[in-house]
Amino acid sequence: MTAPLHPATAPSRLSALRAHLSSRSDQQRARSLLIGLTAAGLFALPGTGPAASASATTTDSFSGVAVATAPAAKRHDTRIRLTSSDHTRGYGSKTMIRGQVVTTIRGRTGALRGKPVNLYRKISGTSRWRYLGKDVTQRDRTPTFSFSARSLANAKYRVLFAGNPHFRRSHAVTSVSVYRHISATLQDRSGRFHGRVGPAYAHKIVRLEKRNCATCGWHRTRSAHAGRRGSFNFKVRAPSHGRSFWRVSTPASTKFIRSYSAVFTTRR
Repeated sequence: MTAPLHPATAPSRLSALRAHLSSRSDQQRARSLLIGLTAAGLFALPGTGPAASASATTTDSFSGVAVATAPAAKRHDTRIRLTSSDHTRGYGSKTMIRGQVVTTIRGRTGALRGKPVNLYRKISGTSRWRYLGKDVTQRDRTPTFSFSARSLANAKYRVLFAGNPHFRRSHAVTSVSVYRHISATLQDRSGRFHGRVGPAYAHKIVRLEKRNCATCGWHRTRSAHAGRRGSFNFKVRAPSHGRSFWRVSTPASTKFIRSYSAVFTTRR
């Protein structure tokens, strides 16, 4: 049987119980406060809390989320996403490469604003990557970079984000094939089919090709070596009936893909 509570001791025991409950409540509040401070330290908002000191932390912008960039903060993985790039271009024309630096933070994937990226090129048949230029991703709602380079030969292009203390390095590579320019003219009556191949095509093979209808396959009829300045000269004839289609081509090489002139027709 439990002894009855003596009237003289009741107030003191009640006070002790209240003090004990108050102490546990304070501990829970303190624990909640520590958890809150820890979470705030992982993803700090600018200008709030103890981490707002300019000497302690800065922020990187990502889709409206301010990410803590204190020295001990986690470095986030990135990747280069090419949104558009040319794959086949004529010699001397512009190759365009556009894209974004993408990362995932707290389950959200988006593009980083204001990040510098570099463009490099390696011409086919060479081993060296050459620096072409630098761009910075835009600071609007769709942050992108954009490069333009003169097409000189078959090549690989590499876009590089060097990273920083808060985002890891990443790069992407794309290939662009380049064809030669072949200017050609077919003279009426004489049937002289002539022109020039560029760039730098002295004494190399030029092929004359023909097909007998618009849907027929092409076949080679003659070959000749270009002149000192890449010039060529063939004689073609009109068929006894119907039409013939003519073009010239150059074979593929290390630096250029197989290239073609415009198509011309002869008829009686």
